[in-house]
Amino acid sequence: MRTSGAGKGGALIAVAGAVALGVTGCASNSANSSESKTSTTDAVQQAAAVAGTSSAPAAANAAANTLTSSVPNRPAGGAASSPAAIPGAAPAAARNSNPVPKLTTKPQPILHPTKPTTPTTPAPPKNTGSNWLSGVPLGHNTPGALDPRCKTGRVVCIDMSTRTLLWVVNGKVQYGMDVRFGDENNPTRKGKFDIYLKMEHCISTIYHTSMPDAMFFSGGEAVHFSIDFATYGYAHHSHGCVNVRDRAAVAKLFADTRLGDSVVVY
Repeated sequence: MRTSGAGKGGALIAVAGAVALGVTGCASNSANSSESKTSTTDAVQQAAAVAGTSSAPAAANAAANTLTSSVPNRPAGGAASSPAAIPGAAPAAARNSNPVPKLTTKPQPILHPTKPTTPTTPAPPKNTGSNWLSGVPLGHNTPGALDPRCKTGRVVCIDMSTRTLLWVVNGKVQYGMDVRFGDENNPTRKGKFDIYLKMEHCISTIYHTSMPDAMFFSGGEAVHFSIDFATYGYAHHSHGCVNVRDRAAVAKLFADTRLGDSVVVY
């Protein structure tokens, strides 16, 4: 059966309307492009059927092809379109051209500071004298003859020539120890003195050094223990004091002496 020109024109208008609706749906939501294409094709075919023309299927197919060509390609499974198919998107190679560099520096170990240690030197072995000093505990140095001023009373007898100190009570030597003195710029005074001050824990106000078991006998000069003497021996010297390197020996002397006891330096 033939249709009138108005019928054909109506069918064409219906097809064009369906095409317009399909294109508008793809532009607004690309994720539903397949469903839009199917629904649009059905609408075209229904319009052609209403028109009742033999050209309706061809027109429907042409409209469907037009919609398909306007929809971006979509991978199978409903995945999102690749960046290359999206206008304005940078290619993957361009995005990865400047990758973030990996850190290659190894972590540094945490160092814990160690506490400084005070140098220690074993106390010199105890020696005993011979002859008139037989059985008397001494240091390494050998004492000489007693000064006559050391033979009466309680006396700390210091011989600079032999670098020895003897503790003498009523002419009898109790024990002895090695000592050192000042140099030519800070000489140790010679003479007979008395102990006028004793300080078990003393710090020099001039040199800011420790002077344990100090027994002062002449101004700022004293008999006392010296860690420097115990560590370096006679390589160094005092600032005028009489240094003792045997800690136990000078501690005993400090305990045995009293204020007013004599000190003889010769």
